Amino acid sequence: MDAIDDLGDAIDVTRTRLTPFRTGTWLRLALIVFFVSSLGLGGPTIPGGDTGTVTDDPMVEEQSQEFGGIAGEELLFWALVIVAIVLVLWLLYEFISAVMEFVFLESLRSSEVHVRHYFSANLGKGLWLFLFRFGLRVLLAVVAIAPAAVFLLSMEADLDGLSMGVLLLYLVYAIVLGLLYAITMRFTTEFVAPIMLLTDRGVRDGWGQFWSTMTANWSDYVVYLLLVWILQFVIGTAATIIIGLSGLVLAIPFVIVGVLLVIAFDTAGLVLAILLGVVGLVLLLLLASLLYVPVETYFRYYALLLLGDTDADLDLIPDRRGAVRGGGPVDGGDRGGNGPAGFGGTDPGSDRLSDRDDTAGWDDPSGRNDDRDDTSGWDDATGWDDDPDDTESREGWSDDSDEDDEYGW
Repeated sequence: MDAIDDLGDAIDVTRTRLTPFRTGTWLRLALIVFFVSSLGLGGPTIPGGDTGTVTDDPMVEEQSQEFGGIAGEELLFWALVIVAIVLVLWLLYEFISAVMEFVFLESLRSSEVHVRHYFSANLGKGLWLFLFRFGLRVLLAVVAIAPAAVFLLSMEADLDGLSMGVLLLYLVYAIVLGLLYAITMRFTTEFVAPIMLLTDRGVRDGWGQFWSTMTANWSDYVVYLLLVWILQFVIGTAATIIIGLSGLVLAIPFVIVGVLLVIAFDTAGLVLAILLGVVGLVLLLLLASLLYVPVETYFRYYALLLLGDTDADLDLIPDRRGAVRGGGPVDGGDRGGNGPAGFGGTDPGSDRLSDRDDTAGWDDPSGRNDDRDDTSGWDDATGWDDDPDDTESREGWSDDSDEDDEYGW
């Protein structure tokens, strides 16, 4: 089953992409991972409060009558300002995250990491993905809150009729909604976004293409979901412990210096201590992002390998797939094109697709017919040109100047 076999291949692809360690590459990937992983900012929390409560204390009654209206209006104004700022920052973060999804995919399918170039080239796709995610969240909120609101309003503020059975029923309803939301968001990020990048289409068309692939290979995607959830729970727990311990060690010197600054310089020291705390927080986020670079890279490659195995026309990483499965880069002239150019035969030793054993016109019994590339320039006497220095198969790679070229990407 592809969903199981791809677990090991994803490790190989991740290792060859991230090694040897390059400081610049890892720092750029850490910046991307900060936005595309769970390390970043969550949804905004709207502060609540009883700003309209009137006290009956006789000592402040006169002051309340004189200043209560103005104070209440000012408090409401500043509360709305804070909420608006938080909301704008959250929307900005979500938009950047949506664009960074495509920046991450571009960085994974090539040997280069150009954040600014990839970001500007995928603004349109990122906007559509952002709008889809935002709309899905709004829909979830409406569908989740509406039944509860209707039920409570029908009770006319009498909560005596609220039984445990009703609460359990709503809990089941909320869990089902949460699962559907989580699956939709994951599939959109892991599978639909690569299709959008590969075919240059929107979210709706991407979902249309993915839906046919998913329904035709539903068992693989069910197994994928189960394995990913288990692995993410285990790895996420370990990563959280490591990040927590690292943060504790990192915080000790910052706390000591901050306390000394406050003692020595009073108000100025407090300001310096706050700035020092911001620096410490940035360092902690950087450390966490670096730790999550291989984790996010692995899970994303796992999804891309599964997508390409279940539909060769949607393969975003044919060159990397070929390299880890023994075939090498199969079509250097079309990086991330419409699928691998040589995965037609089967390797009897590993039951994986390979470009070495196909003698039947690029059509293997598994139904993956790659005959669209039969004229791709394999012109030696046997029909295969295995010369590693074949410059014809490397057309279009002149722009690849990254330090990882020795790996044949």
